[in-house]
Amino acid sequence: MRKSTPITNSNNQITPPPPVICSSKNTRVRPSSIRRLSSRLNPSHLKFPNPKPIAALALIALASFIALTLLADAPSASAQAQPSDTPTPAPQTDPVIPVPDSKPPQLGNLDSMLSQLVSRVEQGISTANDAAASAPISDGESVAVTFYTQGDATSLADFLRANGGDPRNVDDGYVEAYVPINLLVTASEQPGVIRVEAIAPPQPADAASLPPDSLDTQNAPTGRGSVISQGIALHGADAWHRAGYTGRGVKVGVIAVGFRGFSARMGNELPANVIARCYRSAGTFSSNRTNCETTGSTFGTAVAETLLDIAPDATLYISNPQSRGDLKSAVNWMVSQDVDVINHSVGYLWDGPGNGTSQNANSPLKSVDAAVSGGAVWANSAGNEAGNTWHGQFTDTDGDDLLNFVGNDELNEVQIAAGERVTIQLRWDDSWTGADTDLDLYLYNANNPGNRVRVASSLDFQTGLSSHRPFEWLSYTPTTGGTYGIQVRHFGGTAPRWVQLQSWSRNFIRHYTRSGSIGNPAESANPGMLAVGAAHYWDTNTIDEYSSRGPAPDGRTKPDITGADCIQVATYRPYLISGRQCWLAGTGASSPQMAGLAALVKDAFPNYTPQQIANYLKTNAQARGAKPNNTWGHGFARLPAPPRTAVTPSPTPVRPVPTPITGAGNLADVARALEQQTSLLQQVLQNLQSLIRTLTGR
Repeated sequence: MRKSTPITNSNNQITPPPPVICSSKNTRVRPSSIRRLSSRLNPSHLKFPNPKPIAALALIALASFIALTLLADAPSASAQAQPSDTPTPAPQTDPVIPVPDSKPPQLGNLDSMLSQLVSRVEQGISTANDAAASAPISDGESVAVTFYTQGDATSLADFLRANGGDPRNVDDGYVEAYVPINLLVTASEQPGVIRVEAIAPPQPADAASLPPDSLDTQNAPTGRGSVISQGIALHGADAWHRAGYTGRGVKVGVIAVGFRGFSARMGNELPANVIARCYRSAGTFSSNRTNCETTGSTFGTAVAETLLDIAPDATLYISNPQSRGDLKSAVNWMVSQDVDVINHSVGYLWDGPGNGTSQNANSPLKSVDAAVSGGAVWANSAGNEAGNTWHGQFTDTDGDDLLNFVGNDELNEVQIAAGERVTIQLRWDDSWTGADTDLDLYLYNANNPGNRVRVASSLDFQTGLSSHRPFEWLSYTPTTGGTYGIQVRHFGGTAPRWVQLQSWSRNFIRHYTRSGSIGNPAESANPGMLAVGAAHYWDTNTIDEYSSRGPAPDGRTKPDITGADCIQVATYRPYLISGRQCWLAGTGASSPQMAGLAALVKDAFPNYTPQQIANYLKTNAQARGAKPNNTWGHGFARLPAPPRTAVTPSPTPVRPVPTPITGAGNLADVARALEQQTSLLQQVLQNLQSLIRTLTGR
């Protein structure tokens, strides 16, 4: 389980940040104007007022001379293997981290990650296979990438097929494809290509690293509903079940990264029949359910089980998209199948300014909009990154262009295990159609504070071109576990008003803010979508330490609502948190319970729109502080008393008898009585609405 405590030493004492000591050996005079000029070795990045050819050539020559001088002792911006005949240098005692005075030029229209992969192959540092294998998604010498294009992308797809590429998802505005390393630059320069980015796989919203023996494959339950989620009673679903509302006739979709062990649960904790769209790799799918069981984890199986505990008679649809384009096609498929509710316990890298919108045609935010427009209410995990996010103003107290996270600390440390892939993303306040504030992102091996080694970086240019976005991200898998440090550098332009940094890793970062940690697409502004926070079932008045919180960068309140987690599922064996048993943890567990509640509401009020269903749940949630707020949203989800019957109402609506408020009792009793009367009045209104619809139909 992630821990919210700072990094401690063997005596369980808080380890202070290493001191920053400056010596004459490492001190450089680097006026910002000279440094930034020297970095722009690519003439396309130079901007001259009233340029003249001779003056331009002179400036380029001067920049090259300065850069060569300053770079003489600077390390490479990408990790390189040390030649076997090079002696290992003695450990340095000076903990200053050398900051590069320049960054390599952009290759074609490739992002920084792809440019570094190509450079490693061209320089003979890595083979094409090894370079591709270090990308988040690859196949042999090919890397999974997205080409963002202007207009129709058919001609680009044809070019890729003719030259050894493998286009998978082709649509207006983008192509997702597997492309050989040696074809990347040429492909990126094809007509209409705006930029090319490596594809980052979606992130399951499970909060804990489950113990090795947590998957329960031995003890399959013998009957449907033999394992009962604590959320059924906590969210008031049990009363609705007794009233006959079980999700019958409602179609629910579960989108997750994997459904391992799904078949073993069918006919007991899962229905005997399921409709599937399963991806073996990006862009390759079938209706064969077993393909959903060969990729990803068991998390999707547990999520489906949780949803169906709340809505046991709903019809189930599942899908395991591998990319943003897959998500778009999977959502369109579910909409075509008239799915009423979609649960998405998944997060993607940010792809917009934080106001709930994106320019990308394959953005998950647009997939949410498509689902809601198609009639499906969307429940999404808010994220589990409250301890993995830093959100605040860019502060640089010593003028060295490095972000100060707390005080003078410019390094945000995180513990990473050997073999654990960590993904780090950064965005800031700037235009997403022409960013001109240039920030860079670095990751260091900080196990030896006196000799920190840069192991990964993201160095995209932001100089105001229409394709430049205020976003950097990197992905790295260490062979040696331990302490790693994250650093943010201001390279050019005006310092941004706010910066948002997030690490997808098992352990919390050292300096985190909790606020500003909502994921994508949970930050959507669509009123038919619910971003769901989490509270442990044994204490629904305390938010989970990892549950992501608002506000969104544009100031909107998030999440929208909160549900229970650590609830019991048949898929996992329990483990202990604070002495309590926990099975399925995180906002990825609370989200499918909201989807299940939405299915019950749809069962009771079949004419409700996604927006009405979402609003019904928010309105009836139990307040936790101000309503809404950036920790709980509208509160802890709780259905009101159910409608009187699950059949068509009679022409004469049943008038509920309110519970009288007497002078006896304390204020809490009075409040509960008022809440009950409000609920009963809502039932009267709902019965009248249902009666009007019935009479209108007749």
